[in-house]
Amino acid sequence: EQMKVFQDPPKGSRLCVVATNVAETSLTIPGVRYVVDCGRAKERKYDIKTGVQSFVIDWVSKASANQRAGRAGRTGPGHCYRLYSSAVYERDFPQFSIPEILRMPIESVVLTMKSMGISGVIKFPFPTPPERDQLAIAERLLQVLGALDQECNITELGKNMSNFPMSPRFAKMLMVGNQRGCMPYVVAIVSALSVGDPFINENELGIENEDEDQGDQELEFKRNLRSKFHSSRQIFSKLDKYSDALKLLSAV
Repeated sequence: EQMKVFQDPPKGSRLCVVATNVAETSLTIPGVRYVVDCGRAKERKYDIKTGVQSFVIDWVSKASANQRAGRAGRTGPGHCYRLYSSAVYERDFPQFSIPEILRMPIESVVLTMKSMGISGVIKFPFPTPPERDQLAIAERLLQVLGALDQECNITELGKNMSNFPMSPRFAKMLMVGNQRGCMPYVVAIVSALSVGDPFINENELGIENEDEDQGDQELEFKRNLRSKFHSSRQIFSKLDKYSDALKLLSAV
């Protein structure tokens, strides 16, 4: 399907491509004359204090906006229509995107480096260095998972975990699941945990509270929706009503 963008469009029609921010730098589609740039991208955010990852829609950087504009007119005259004002561009757009290493948990990077024989990770000259505290916390986590020993050297288990293209926590889950003979279930849980929460919460549905100013019809609608919401939750909580992991397994 993706290769169709490189084919000539049928006679009398024009090629229209809808692309994510992956297309900014990774490929050039010939014959594109116009680019419409929304100035937005869904990017991974990582809260260092809480350790929570999330995907948030936010403004791109000025460098990314220039890359998008550059997709137009590569092989001839072109134009970029930006769906934001120059004032928003100057005020809200950062100069450059935050490097990926600062937008993700660092334990995967530390484990990969350890598996490559780089022992002094904290003193390693990163082009964009993470905070030393974060590197120390990552090493401690890998020790708890059994990937590193007390001297912070990689273990045999750690070498096996580094082969998985995912977080060390998920790699350990898969390995333990294999040992305990419940691999299909653990694969399903890890898959669900990898993509974020598939459930809609009460806030997103707008049913978390009732306002006296609302009309009877709207209150009735909210009550019906809340009833359906709790019925749905009960269906997915049959394995264990207290376990989020088993609720995910039920959904998958």
